[in-house]
Amino acid sequence: MSNEKKGKDLLIGAVVGGLLGAATALLFAPKSGRELRSDIAGQAQVVSDKTVHIASTVSQKTQDVARSVSSTTTELVGKAKDAASSVVGTVRSWKETKHTDFVDDIEASEAAEDLVIVGNR
Repeated sequence: MSNEKKGKDLLIGAVVGGLLGAATALLFAPKSGRELRSDIAGQAQVVSDKTVHIASTVSQKTQDVARSVSSTTTELVGKAKDAASSVVGTVRSWKETKHTDFVDDIEASEAAEDLVIVGNR
């Protein structure tokens, strides 16, 4: 489950739980209509404030995770580029060495043929 989904579930749970708890507490308390409405308004404000706080926290944590993922991805891309560059350099070096060895072998073979021809004269 992703962190974003967990954060949304937490936020929804907090809001629903807060509303249900506040409504239950207020409705079962023996108060007048005016006091009850005042308490409901106060509890709604408390739940609203908590919701804003939780949403802010979830948002901040999501941004932190996004930064971390971005940083890690950038780092891994850099390492992959370095590794690829190293492999390319190694292959080029190996290719040049093999080519040089091949050219040296051809030159040595031609020199040997020249010696055989000179020796046969």
